[in-house]
Amino acid sequence: MEDIDSEYAARVAPGDFLVAGKNFGCGSSREHAPIAIKASGASAVIARSFARIFYRNAFNTGLPIFEAPRAVDEIDAGDLLAVDMRNGSLRNETKGREYGIAPIPPFMQELVAAGGLLRYMAARRKERVGP
Repeated sequence: MEDIDSEYAARVAPGDFLVAGKNFGCGSSREHAPIAIKASGASAVIARSFARIFYRNAFNTGLPIFEAPRAVDEIDAGDLLAVDMRNGSLRNETKGREYGIAPIPPFMQELVAAGGLLRYMAARRKERVGP
């Protein structure tokens, strides 16, 4: 991120959304990129599109990501955003605009809720085997 925005780490706050362009995450073949984004405090990424492997790695680490090309063009820094991943909507509260996004499948919602694939699997194992 420092190559693009050297002030990112100083400005990002817990709950912020990272808004990006097309093919976001291209060249990222491991989980490190979504882990770093999540660790920065960003709660989700909204982009025109995502590189396929980044998309899967993001959900495997519990980072929700959403494709919303039209919204990307209309979101400004500081806008207050709200996402409903079950029903597939993104709302720009600052501008009073709503955008349709592809609903996240239930299993992937469970991955995000658990904090990623490893935590999801650990919880499932605990349910079956017990403490």
